[in-house]
Amino acid sequence: MPSITVVGSVNRDLVLTVHGLPRPGETVLADGFVEGVGGKGANQAVAAARLGSRVRLVARVGADAEAILRALAAEGVDVAAVLPAEDASTGIASVVVDHAGENTIVVNPGANAALTVDDLPDRLAGPGEVLLVQHEIAAEVVAAAVLRAREQGGTVVLNPAPARPVAPEVLAAVDVLVPNLGELATLLDVDRPAGPDGARDLLERTELPCGAVVVTLGADGALVKQSGRPAVHLPAPAVDAVDTVGAGDTFCGALADSLARGTDLLVAAERAVRAASLAVTGLGAQSSMPTAAQLDSPAPDGS
Repeated sequence: MPSITVVGSVNRDLVLTVHGLPRPGETVLADGFVEGVGGKGANQAVAAARLGSRVRLVARVGADAEAILRALAAEGVDVAAVLPAEDASTGIASVVVDHAGENTIVVNPGANAALTVDDLPDRLAGPGEVLLVQHEIAAEVVAAAVLRAREQGGTVVLNPAPARPVAPEVLAAVDVLVPNLGELATLLDVDRPAGPDGARDLLERTELPCGAVVVTLGADGALVKQSGRPAVHLPAPAVDAVDTVGAGDTFCGALADSLARGTDLLVAAERAVRAASLAVTGLGAQSSMPTAAQLDSPAPDGS
């Protein structure tokens, strides 16, 4: 089976659904509440495992994470490298989602901030394997993981979320960079581009030192820019969005799953777009992530 190592965060997600997102100083009543497992690392690991990949998660959690670890293991995620943090509780994400699927999120990193370079396994990803890493952990841990996996011959996928600058030598070791529009703007130190056309123009004018860039565009799908080739826009299927939380993580997990199978990047990104589109049709980051059977079954219109 494919082999993916995810280095990243684990959170308890507290999700409240409301009629409309509160304005500053406003109190609103929630009409629903769900508690689950979250964090970009855990989400992306589950997304890839649901699609059949063999996935190992490297992370830190608090002593309060027994149920979280059981839930991840039940999804097929190897949690042997998820270590306890002695002086911190598991990270918490407070998520408010309105009926249109828009959301606001506040995160307390907790034990995620305790993950260090020394916690990384000696072997992260070799030839035919994928390292998937994000920004909800310390920058030095991200850099060390990326550079180590590159030395070992693995395929390195970096989701630079939340947005922060990335050192040029780290970007140069990344095979596939997966930002959204805001994160792309941060990396290039420019204003946020306006939609697919703005992102395309930006990528055509500015060459990032990584192997390829896949920009996630939400309901507009994704834009793929490979070195020396024109950017390709991959539209998303039309769906009724219920909750967009976790859509980007679903995209990254599905992309890593396909790349670990040796799939061409354009084909892998198109499959990831479909996976993310399915994920927004249900409530919760992980509960709505598709399985391989759901993702690969024909749509009702036969497409």
